[in-house]
Amino acid sequence: MTASRAVPWIALLLLAAAPAAGSELFPARPVELPAVETADRLARCLESSGYDILGSESTERGVRITARRGEGIRTILVSPRSPLASDVDWGPAEPAASGTGGHPDGLGACIENGGGTPEVLAAAEFVVCLRARRDGGEIRFSGFLVGKEGTILTTAHDLDRVEAVSVRLRDGRVLPGTVGERDPARDLLRIDLAEPVPGFSVEGRVRDRLAENEPVYSLGCTDGGAVRLREGRVAGKPRRSGGMPLWEVRMETIPGSSGGPAFDGKGNLAGLVKGRYRGTRYRGYLIPVATIRDFLGTARRRGR
Repeated sequence: MTASRAVPWIALLLLAAAPAAGSELFPARPVELPAVETADRLARCLESSGYDILGSESTERGVRITARRGEGIRTILVSPRSPLASDVDWGPAEPAASGTGGHPDGLGACIENGGGTPEVLAAAEFVVCLRARRDGGEIRFSGFLVGKEGTILTTAHDLDRVEAVSVRLRDGRVLPGTVGERDPARDLLRIDLAEPVPGFSVEGRVRDRLAENEPVYSLGCTDGGAVRLREGRVAGKPRRSGGMPLWEVRMETIPGSSGGPAFDGKGNLAGLVKGRYRGTRYRGYLIPVATIRDFLGTARRRGR
């Protein structure tokens, strides 16, 4: 199972590394991911940034990746620290790497954000973090800005007695939101902002059908209000729950991520995170694009 976590120290390590004649060493650093997943993510990010992967081999110490960009060569060793964590050693450059001038733009951000493509990461600007009060307690969840009028799409569960929501935008602004149309059957809810805020076009880059084992990426809010990317895989054909189709995904799904969008590797909207299978953390469900479009087509904004 893939479990994506941000690793900001790697971004700093990769962007700062500029070996002098192949002699500079960097100490091993911890990553809260299994060694195989860490190595796979690093290789994909290197490839997307213009590196050629010369080799990836398993050794007694871990997985060694050798990559080349122009005349520069890097060797990365990913060794297991535990079943769910690893250490990365960004070793010295080979002599041929001398004078190559550092690392490609965006490589650190790719690693830090779980291996997501630039198209997926760009959609983070449309993700909002939501808070509401119910029964004396606070509820935290995620939402997705769509259209041009300040419309937020999210899940409806746990919000049956909520009328007002606090909306935190990616630029840091906190705006009041009014609960609009609810559809418990589809588990979808519309929240309206008092001012227009541009969002993602659901008439544009969308995917109605996904392939089994295809990578998917969700964007959702953490307890601290940050937007985190999580990587997963499509588990199979859509399943039906309560008469509605749902994509099952092998993806970390935690409280607060419900209502966040999910994308394919090219940044096409693939669905909305509904939640996880009870008692699990890495078995989640997505509300398909077709269901979202149908809901938006019938949920007319009051007074607009």
